[in-house]
Amino acid sequence: MAKTSKNILGDQSGKIGKVVGRVVNGVQLYSAYNNHNSNPRTPKQLAARARFKAVMRIAKPLNGVINIGLRLAAAGIPMTSPSNIFTRRNNRLILYDAESCVATPDYENLILSEGRTPYVDFGTASFAEAKTVKVPVSSSLDSEFGAFDDDTIYLAVYCPDRDECAIGTAKRTDSEVSVSLPPSWVGKTVYVWGFVRTSVDEDFLVESIGVKLHPNECSSTSYIGTGTIS
Repeated sequence: MAKTSKNILGDQSGKIGKVVGRVVNGVQLYSAYNNHNSNPRTPKQLAARARFKAVMRIAKPLNGVINIGLRLAAAGIPMTSPSNIFTRRNNRLILYDAESCVATPDYENLILSEGRTPYVDFGTASFAEAKTVKVPVSSSLDSEFGAFDDDTIYLAVYCPDRDECAIGTAKRTDSEVSVSLPPSWVGKTVYVWGFVRTSVDEDFLVESIGVKLHPNECSSTSYIGTGTIS
């Protein structure tokens, strides 16, 4: 930046070629013109912002689930939280409508957990009972494949209208996992996912498939479906 106290052309303000002039306390100042837009709004940038905003919005109510399902994924990366992993995994899955500039999560492919813990088979979610979601579960695997009776099944139920999430749990040996919901959810649409967390408390080699399970390791996420709370 340059300055001068006297200017034969008089006070100058605004863009002059590749510089910008302005007068401050009687002193003529010049600085290089910066053509960088501090708030760019190209279609690509608008889409990126909308996707990031959408994934951050859903990450907050799902934080309790994320801290379980993605805990191990974040553990080996310095200064990285499960929420950071969730954002990275799901930002690319956000659906964006360029015409309306609206971004929405791809609920069917949302990643709430990951790992090599054997999954369970989730049945169809039932919304028949008042303020309750029930899902039948079954597991055909055993300890030979790294599936243990004390493994925990998690059921995550998210209500976009309330921006809230509820969690239910069961054991691998149970035939059903359910979650009770607050009265404010009645009549609201919800989305349901499930996953399993291993019960091993130290590294365990599953010799039959050559996979080592770690404490807190989960299965991948299963999208169970959507429905309306009665």
